[in-house]
Amino acid sequence: MKIQIEELFSGSATLSRVGGLNMAICAFSLLLTSALFAEQIELPEDVQTFADGRKPLEQLYDRYLSLQQAGWIVDLVTLSQPQGRDYALPIIALRTPHAGEAVWILSGIHGEETAGPSAIAESLDSLLELGKHKAVVILPLNNPHGYANNWRYLNMPVYSAETAGQSVGDSSHLLIEPEKPGQTRASSASSQEAEAITRYILETSKAYPPIVSLDLHEDNLISEGYVYSQGKLGELDPLASLAVQVLRANDIPLKMDGVTRFDEPINQGIIGPVVDGSIDELMSAASIMVDGQIVPGPYAETVLVFETPAAAIPLPQRVQAHAALVKQLAEEIRGQTESWESWGQSKGTE
Repeated sequence: MKIQIEELFSGSATLSRVGGLNMAICAFSLLLTSALFAEQIELPEDVQTFADGRKPLEQLYDRYLSLQQAGWIVDLVTLSQPQGRDYALPIIALRTPHAGEAVWILSGIHGEETAGPSAIAESLDSLLELGKHKAVVILPLNNPHGYANNWRYLNMPVYSAETAGQSVGDSSHLLIEPEKPGQTRASSASSQEAEAITRYILETSKAYPPIVSLDLHEDNLISEGYVYSQGKLGELDPLASLAVQVLRANDIPLKMDGVTRFDEPINQGIIGPVVDGSIDELMSAASIMVDGQIVPGPYAETVLVFETPAAAIPLPQRVQAHAALVKQLAEEIRGQTESWESWGQSKGTE
């Protein structure tokens, strides 16, 4: 399977970085064409996808890359090859050809959370329509090895309270330590994948500044889900309330009050901004630190993270619910005819 990718000139996935991988064990064919700096990447033929009903990896990439036929641009964020894996897999992003204030959609941060990547693959018509009205950036499968092998993290298969998992969404190296405003929470990224993904977000945000960010997650350790709202309006964000309605309408049990398994308070199924070092906290951050300097962060108006229970719900139902989220939120956003700025102001008065 070959993927045609347009490289960002900003250097989010430079040839030197690709060259830094052990290409002897990387079963890819990289072919640089002239003016467009495009790459053709061939997925290894022997990639096996964990057999629990999830879509094969090749099918996901085929679906995502079909957006190119509508003029969307595909970026290679990085090649991911965690320790112990015999080959690299591409982490890709897709964006509308027109830039501007944008809707960002992320999924597949944790490899065992499979509904989101499939839901995006099944929601492309809605995303294409949204892309006609708004700029859109999609990172649909941020942890392809995790997805293929049913590993939550790059370095371990399941969550552990005792051992730190390497999450591709870790942003602690950019987020400011609340108790020490002149320091980040970590001196460096926890993995090259986390470094590449966060760098891609910062570079691409210059032309596609995020106004709305949606991140699709699941959790095998909960029986009732909830919605994190990390943006400026917190739990008062009407898009968060709409997400709660959509999930309940699709028979996803939600915890409407009480606390999360991390003791965060829940109000009407929604949790306000939290400090967790995640990519979602990065998307909502007003200020971050890059190379020792405090600089403006992405500071999206709306940042939603959907945590839905997975263990007791069949995968097709979970995919259907996540697809409904993508489609109905896209429709709501697309239906706004005023500018992003006035839309944000109108949200704040509801």
